[in-house]
Amino acid sequence: MTDMPWFAWLGIVAIVVWGLVMIFGKSAALTNRHKAEEEQRHEIQNLKRRIEDLEAQANRHNQ
Repeated sequence: MTDMPWFAWLGIVAIVVWGLVMIFGKSAALTNRHKAEEEQRHEIQNLKRRIEDLEAQANRHNQ
C-alpha cells in the first residue's frame, strides 16, 4: 500500500469524499423534499378553509 504514488492516494481520497458528499447530499434532499411536501399540505388545508369560508359567505349573501 505504501508503494502507491501520491496521486493515486489523492484519487482514492477524492472518490471517498465524493461518495460522502453524495450520501449527505441525498439525505439533505430527502429532508428538504419532506419539508416542501409538508408546506404544500399546509397550504392546501389553508386554501380549502378559505374556499369553505367564501362559499359560506356567498350562501349568506344569496339568502
